[in-house]
Amino acid sequence: MRKQELSDRDRLTDMLLLAKSVAGGYHTAALEAATPQIRSTLAQLNAEELKDLEVLFSAMERRGWYRPEPAGPPHLG
Repeated sequence: MRKQELSDRDRLTDMLLLAKSVAGGYHTAALEAATPQIRSTLAQLNAEELKDLEVLFSAMERRGWYRPEPAGPPHLG
């Protein structure tokens, strides 16, 4: 049986999804932090994760592998 290799696109997609999840976790934890010091640390970690997300997003967008839908007006209903 032949072992399948992940493509660069697969790897970047995996990394992007993981980074989104981690950033969301830091965001939620910062909102629920018990002290300003903990909140600040979590906010700093979230900011670092967002920088990593920007790098991943840009790498994928340049290659045509990530094309988010343009944002439109919010739908209230």
